[in-house]
Amino acid sequence: MMGRLKSDQGQLFYEFHLSDVVPEDHLVRKIDTALDLSWLRSELAPHYSSMGRPSIDPELMIRMLIVGYV
Repeated sequence: MMGRLKSDQGQLFYEFHLSDVVPEDHLVRKIDTALDLSWLRSELAPHYSSMGRPSIDPELMIRMLIVGYV
């Protein structure tokens, strides 16, 4: 089942805003503005089951992989 975070889970974790830590001129911010992955969910939807536990959002997973490579 394709997942997507529907609510804020901030109450479960300590308060941390990545935007406060990452400098404005960081490469990851430039990649974020240039990378449009809005098409990804509709493209991958047929490959996910309609039942079961929700997965990690595919767009989030791709973004995490890109950050890992950078």
